[in-house]
Amino acid sequence: MTKQRIEKYCKLQREIAMIEERLRSVENNGTEYLTDVVKGSYKGLPYTQHSIVINGYGSRHIPRLRARMTEKMAECEAVENYIDSVEDSLTWQLLTRRYIEGRTLKETAEMVGYSQNHAWRLISDYFKKMINNDDECC
Repeated sequence: MTKQRIEKYCKLQREIAMIEERLRSVENNGTEYLTDVVKGSYKGLPYTQHSIVINGYGSRHIPRLRARMTEKMAECEAVENYIDSVEDSLTWQLLTRRYIEGRTLKETAEMVGYSQNHAWRLISDYFKKMINNDDECC
C-alpha cells in the first residue's frame, strides 16, 4: 500500500457517489440519451465514406459504470483493510481521521489531542517507516 493510494480514498468515495447517482438516474428514467458516430457510405457512386451521427435512448453505459464502480469500491476496501490492519492505536486514529473520514490535518490533530505539527510528523514518520519496510523486504 502506498501513501498515494491512501490519499486517493476520499476522491474514490466521491467518484463512487457520482457513479451511483448516474446509475440511479439512468435506472429511474429507464434509459439515457446517447449519441454515437458510425461510418457509412452513399448508396450510389462514388460510395464515399462519411460519418453518421446517431442520437437516441439506450443504456449501454450501465455495464461500464457498474464495472467502474466495482473497481473503485475494491480499491476503497483495500485502503480500509490496510488502515484497519495498523496495530498502533494513535497511528490508526490519525490515518482513519485524515484519510478515511477526509478531515483536515488541523481537525485530525485536534481530535487526537495533538498539535497540527506533531500530528503531521507522526503521519509522515509512519509513511517513511512504511516505505523503508517495503524497501527492506524486496
